Amino acid sequence: MASWLKILLILLMIFNVSSLVWFLLGSTAYFQRGMDIMGTTYLWGAGIPILLITIVFTIFLFKGWIPTSRGDYIGICVWMVLSILLSFVLIQSVSTHGWANEKISSDSLKITSDGKYEYRVDLINLFQKNSHARLYLKDVHSGEDIYISTGIQTRKIVVLVVGETNHWIKLEPSENTSHYVLHTTDDLGIPEEMFEIDIATRTSRRIE
Repeated sequence: MASWLKILLILLMIFNVSSLVWFLLGSTAYFQRGMDIMGTTYLWGAGIPILLITIVFTIFLFKGWIPTSRGDYIGICVWMVLSILLSFVLIQSVSTHGWANEKISSDSLKITSDGKYEYRVDLINLFQKNSHARLYLKDVHSGEDIYISTGIQTRKIVVLVVGETNHWIKLEPSENTSHYVLHTTDDLGIPEEMFEIDIATRTSRRIE
């Protein structure tokens, strides 16, 4: 096999394997979730063919296959172009939301009964192993944005209905002016949870 063809095959194999690894990581959010229907379709339609083509190229290299006719060169070129196209399909199919970038679902913005804060809950990377929730607050008077991590058990959420208006939590004032009580609602799809929110220290504590 000519040196230029051998180098080209090696580079193409590296590209093919890299695109397949990128796809597997992206479609499973770095193995934080299962592959969805679209991901499975791309795997069978592009991922498996790329893997098979790469195996064939590897066999060619180890056996030192040498194209002997114009048809051989045309055939190998067609397979190389096909593998490049399929690799680009895999790369383009990957969404980085939820692993390289956070995927956030939020309920509707509300205001506390004392009129001091606007608030909502952000559900981050929902339906993944690395999912979590945080409370967003905006001080009505100063305009300051505040984010407080909460212990809402997002991994217990199996189905979540997202509409134009959503009310997943309720935040109520307490006797302590810097403390609020957060209640989850039935709309979140899990048993009610309660947390004490300390705005001064930016912390939350589960209330049993």
